[in-house]
Amino acid sequence: MNNKVANPKALGFGVLAIAFWMYSLAHSGLVHPAGIDPGTMHMTMAVATLGLLIAGIMAFLRQEGWSAFFFLLWAGLAWGSMHGMGHEMMGATREFNGWFAIAITLVNLYLWFGAFKDKKLGGAVSLTVLLFWLSLLGLGLSFFFNAAALERIGGVLGLIGAVLAFYVSAGSMCPMNLPGLPKEDNAG
Repeated sequence: MNNKVANPKALGFGVLAIAFWMYSLAHSGLVHPAGIDPGTMHMTMAVATLGLLIAGIMAFLRQEGWSAFFFLLWAGLAWGSMHGMGHEMMGATREFNGWFAIAITLVNLYLWFGAFKDKKLGGAVSLTVLLFWLSLLGLGLSFFFNAAALERIGGVLGLIGAVLAFYVSAGSMCPMNLPGLPKEDNAG
């Protein structure tokens, strides 16, 4: 492992938490979709793209394969979202968005299997990925079945996952040992 490169979890999970929080607000019902400013969402996804890209490269340099793949995958998703991927104005249908969300759900399921199996990542990382997986599953199914309840459940799970991602981010910089995080991630 290259210890000369900072731990990428603080940056990666921090910007992912912000992006997932903002993305989940309307789906959870906390904010009406008409009240979301497209410029703010564009800026949120731009910051997430850059932060996740940097975190992915940092993880790669530290030879942390799971984290590198995870952060680079989400950087690509944030980049695509920033440029209109999945937006109805670009011609995407709800069914297409559903298929896309299910495809990403499957990738996140595999990532969760890896995080769950690799005890070095910690239970908080595993639970965060599980919540993101369940959130995307709920959203994907809501697109297929036009079910508002599934969309709300997916949005709420996304908000909970975002809070847990903030915990992982902050905990990776914290000098004390926090539950669910490996000791070597902590600053102390």
